[in-house]
Amino acid sequence: MSELGVLIVDDEPMATQLHRMFVEGTPGFVVTGLAYSGEEAVEMMTRNRPDVVLLDLQLPGISGIDVLRLLRTHLGDDVDVIAVTADRRARSIDQMRMLGVAHYLAKPFSVRELRLRLRSVARVRSALASRQSFDGQADIDGVIHSGFVEICTPAARPDDPTEQDILAGHPLDALRELGDLRIADQGHDADFTLHTLADALHVSARQLQRAYARDGRAVQDAIRDHRVGVSAMLMLGAERLTTAEVARRSGFSSVRTMRRAFQEVHGVPPARWRATHARAATKEPESRREPDRTRQRSEE
Repeated sequence: MSELGVLIVDDEPMATQLHRMFVEGTPGFVVTGLAYSGEEAVEMMTRNRPDVVLLDLQLPGISGIDVLRLLRTHLGDDVDVIAVTADRRARSIDQMRMLGVAHYLAKPFSVRELRLRLRSVARVRSALASRQSFDGQADIDGVIHSGFVEICTPAARPDDPTEQDILAGHPLDALRELGDLRIADQGHDADFTLHTLADALHVSARQLQRAYARDGRAVQDAIRDHRVGVSAMLMLGAERLTTAEVARRSGFSSVRTMRRAFQEVHGVPPARWRATHARAATKEPESRREPDRTRQRSEE
């Protein structure tokens, strides 16, 4: 399957740039546009139909829910929508469910949590594109229910392996996916390690490392990447947290450890990374002309 184009819709420039970084770091996805209002989102979707929309619900002017209604009216059901919002009200969740969102992702979230949802969208699209029919109810449910994820629950699919599956020799790829879910949920706890993860999954540390090696990674790298993503969200958030507090909330043992992790992932220390992205996010007029990739994609 070719790359899926993602339109990011959020009125907060810093959040928009951070989401862009998360999406662009996910294999198989490319950012095709940034919209800072509902009106701008509708215009961009009409001009260049995306495959996926990362949609904030709380927008100036046209609300995110109204954007989704217009999207369904004019573009149908071909566009997958991941709702990204701090709104935890049951009414909003139900409205999104009825309008067919693929996932409902609560802010703040980690890069790993977003990537799990993006990969779920890609997996469902691939399954539907490659099949003419399905074998039975369980096969159908595996696709239907892998879309909407209710808030405050782990990002899980009905066909996610159980602990019994793993003990019975479930494929290592499935073990790695289950490990990713645990990391997304608990990876920013300071006492979360390779060994606590292996114990929680009832497998050996060696077997867990083998599962991640199939993806070219180590478990420690996955935990580090999650913590770097959480710390990035905190640094660009509305709270003015000290570096020490960001490190603590992200699960790093010290500021020094966080600096080293940032250097490994982004090539710069966290203070320089924050300054660079804060400056980029304040250049809203320039970023509204985003369409470098949008124009390339529409011209191809």
